[in-house]
Amino acid sequence: MTLSRKLSIATAGAATILSALSVPVFGFTITQPTGAAYDLSDPLTNLPTGATGTVTLNPAVVGYLAPPAGGTLFTQFGAEAAAQFPNWTAVSGAALNGILTIDEYNARDDGLPGGGASMIATYARVAGPTIENLRFIQLFTDNTGANNALVSHIDPFPNDDNLPWYYTDTEHEQNSTANTMTFRDFPFDTVTTIPFNRTVRFEAYLATFNNTTKVATIHDGWSWGYDVQAVPEPATILGSAMALGGGAFFKRKVSRKRKKS
Repeated sequence: MTLSRKLSIATAGAATILSALSVPVFGFTITQPTGAAYDLSDPLTNLPTGATGTVTLNPAVVGYLAPPAGGTLFTQFGAEAAAQFPNWTAVSGAALNGILTIDEYNARDDGLPGGGASMIATYARVAGPTIENLRFIQLFTDNTGANNALVSHIDPFPNDDNLPWYYTDTEHEQNSTANTMTFRDFPFDTVTTIPFNRTVRFEAYLATFNNTTKVATIHDGWSWGYDVQAVPEPATILGSAMALGGGAFFKRKVSRKRKKS
């Protein structure tokens, strides 16, 4: 094989690789929020005296989720189906076209002793399933288990009807037009103890369905969430340490006296 032939093949191979890398890896486009529609973090207010805290978006930027082939979503779907949405099963589907506009992604404290996030997103279809045949399905995971263990559920939990969707059929109609549907969620965690640490993550997906066979087909989606942390203020920690240190010193002196006597 001549050198020019080798170079030609190598060049063609590189072009093929670059071409493959340039192909979009997701079906719908995400338009991120700007200005007042985005707030990465907020200080917590009305905490107990001597405490400080922050609620922070995590991830900081809404991320794209490819159609899941397995994992926690399907595990939880199967585990909760009997009690929450009887006889339904879930399968993985193809990525969808369209635009997902994040209308709002804000960390917030609401003036209450705690923190949460605001998520408003509108999906606009350009092809594929009609809005009538689309739904949102969401998995949430937080550390409310024993010893801060992570637990997951299909949202909402307990379910508000016998369907696996985030909205009831009535709510879906109220939040949809002929070519768009809007997702709204405003979760919040109240600070109950100091220190306090809460992690909350969401996976929201587009889904189609067959009401006859009760099969939910999960397409692509997006990830979002937040962290809430509250701790004693540094001055409070220092004061407590000094008090504990003094107490320990006093106990050591008493111990020595007892030992001598």
